[in-house]
Order: sequence, then C-alpha cells, then structure tokens
Amino acid sequence: MLSAVCLIAKPSEELRIAAVFAAANARQAGHDVGHSAASLAAVAAARSLVLRRGDEAKHEILSSIETLPFSDFAEQAQWDYGKISSASENPAISHSPLWTIELQHFEAARQIDTPNDRKLQKRLSFWREWYQGFLDGKPLDWELQRRVALIDDTIWDAGPETVAAEIERIEAEFLAEKLPMAETIELHPETGKFRAVPILVENASYMSALLTQIGDALEDCLGEHNGLSDRSGDVKKLNRVLTKYKDDPQNAELTLTTVAGSLRRQLIETRELPPNEDNLALLNAVEEGVRGIRANHPEVAANRDHLAQQAFKALAPEDKQVLEEALPMLTAISEPELAEEFAQDIPELINDALLPLPDGAPPLPGADAATRVFSRSSKMVPLWEKLNAAHDGKVHRIATMGLAAYAVSELLFKMVSLGLRLLGVL
Repeated sequence: MLSAVCLIAKPSEELRIAAVFAAANARQAGHDVGHSAASLAAVAAARSLVLRRGDEAKHEILSSIETLPFSDFAEQAQWDYGKISSASENPAISHSPLWTIELQHFEAARQIDTPNDRKLQKRLSFWREWYQGFLDGKPLDWELQRRVALIDDTIWDAGPETVAAEIERIEAEFLAEKLPMAETIELHPETGKFRAVPILVENASYMSALLTQIGDALEDCLGEHNGLSDRSGDVKKLNRVLTKYKDDPQNAELTLTTVAGSLRRQLIETRELPPNEDNLALLNAVEEGVRGIRANHPEVAANRDHLAQQAFKALAPEDKQVLEEALPMLTAISEPELAEEFAQDIPELINDALLPLPDGAPPLPGADAATRVFSRSSKMVPLWEKLNAAHDGKVHRIATMGLAAYAVSELLFKMVSLGLRLLGVL
C-alpha cells in the first residue's frame, strides 16, 4: 500500500515496478498465511496500477487501510498521502520517523528485543540497526546499505551465519576506508600477534630534515621562561615523533597535527604560553613538518582529507565500556609496540574531560586517537577471521589471557560497530 500511495502521488517507472513487486509479494503472503493486511495490500496496490487515476486509486488504498482493525493506520496513511502529494519535490520520506502520529495500539519507539544468545545477537546486529534506523527516520549510511544489498546470491543462499560474516567483513572494510592510514596491519610470523607496519615516506632525507628542524626548535624552547618543560604533554608527543615515529610518517603526521593545534591554542587563544620568538618558531616548525609530510606522502594526505570531513560523535557510557573491555584484549593480541599505542590511545578516548584542558581530553573523541584505534581494529578483522578459521575456532597461541578465538572475534566486531556509530554510519 505504501508503494501504491507513492506511485499515485509521484508516478515514475521505478515506483511502478516497486508497486507491482510489492503487490505480487503481498498477494502471495495473503495466500500462504491468510493474512488480511497482506491481502488488502495486494488488492489496493494492484487496483491503483489498473485505475491509473489518482483520486480513485487513493480511495481504494485508504478504504483498504480503514478496514484494518487499527484506526491509527488510516490516520497515518492520510497524513502520509497528504505529505507526499503536497511536496513540491520528492520528500525525504526515509529521513522521517515511520510513525508521525501518536499511536494507541503499540509503542512505535520500542527497541527491537535483544536475544539472549550471543551468537544470535551478532547475527542480527546489522538488521536491528537497519530496522531501528527506518523507525526513527535515521537510516544507515546508504553506501553501506548498497554494499549489503549487493552481496552475492550464493552468500544469501548459504544462510544467516554466512550472511552475517559477510556483513561483518563489509563493515570492517567500510570503516577502514573511512579512516585510512599509511600503514598495514599484519600478523608477526613468529609470535602470531598483530603489528603495524608503516608505509615508509618516499623522500626520507626531507623527512629527516623536517624532524631535525623540529628537534632544534624544541631544544630552544625547553627551560628558561618559555613555559614548556619535559613534563609537558606536547613535549612528550614531540619526543615520541623524533624517536619512535621518525620512520613512521602516518603516526608522525597525526601526532604533529595534534601538537600544532595544542600549541596554537595555548599561544594565540588562551595565552597559556608566551608568544615569544622561541615558542612561535616551534609552532612554525611543527606546522611545517605537518605540511611537509602530507606533501611527500599521498596516503597521509588522503587520510587527513578524510579526517577533515569526519564529525565524531560523543561517546556514550556503553561505548566507553566497550573500549574498556577492548583495551586488555587488544594489547594481548598485539606486538609490544602496537600494544603500547593502544594503551595510549584508548584511555584518551575514554577520558570525558573531567580534568581541565590541556590536561583533560576534549569531550568528543580525539580524531587522531580514534583514527588509529578504529582503523587498526577494522584491519584486524579479516586477518583474525582467517586465523580463526584455520584453527577451527579453538583457543590457539595468539589468544593469550585464556581468551577463546570467538571472544576476540566478538570484540573486534564490537569495535567496528562502535567506530561506524561514532562516524554516524550506523
């Protein structure tokens, strides 16, 4: 009936095909189970196609709805038809709540029941989000929906477990595209744990010169009356770039961008640091380093372009709980260097800015920390699933802390879902 209403309000070939398809399916459903609503939908949709006259078709559809036992449906249908008919352009119906009137017979905002079985929860997760999105008028990202819709028929035919696994793969791939990083995530061949391998900068000598310039400017700032000390968070980050990230352009750019923003705020906005020659020279060196890395590393520049378009949502309490649970697991399945970065980034995301700036983290997730955490988690998914399949789901050497392979798989699934939600995809 919805297809028929749309068809008579805004005729198009696409809607005509949709209405024919809906009518055929509704008729079959009515035949199979004797469902009166399905039968009425079939009659109304089919007649609207035959009549081809808006007023008569509208009468057929609304009359069919009015014969249903719930008056709410008729009132909602009248509202919907009026909204579609009066719109000068096609209205964004998908971005309106499904129920726009007060209902008497059931609670429209009720969340879909969550099954107790954890495997069933995971299998239904995407569909719960998808359905709730249409109830609320907040549909999932259309590109993500398109990729799910285009899953190969052989996978659909293999059953819900196979479909769920494919959707999980699609979501992980989608998140990795949203948060690209100039690095690869791989399994260490000897330990079987994850590690991050940077894609080296093309112009190594220029990178070295940039870092030398930053190191010299930092040395000039420390001590005396410049307001910076070895205990400063920005100084610690810069020292990390000069040592740990000297051959890692992606993490160097992420960290330098964070420091540049912090120094600029303290020098220009809050005046926490004196805007003297040394401090301004350090800010200039850091910003020059950021621009230089981006100019000489296309992958890093692409990542920054993506980040500039992202708007991270605030973390809810349940999101922070996922991150708290993730921290020990992610560090356990990672090589020491990668584990150390998880141990730095995740607490920064969890911090809800109870402490004043600059010691407290901002209330929204730090974009650079979030990029590292969720990009890396998404890239772990296909590797872990391949490893899990090879070990037939049993505990194996990579699952330290007594973790079963399924527990780690479930955790990575939660991390991908959380990352997509923070980006507004789910």
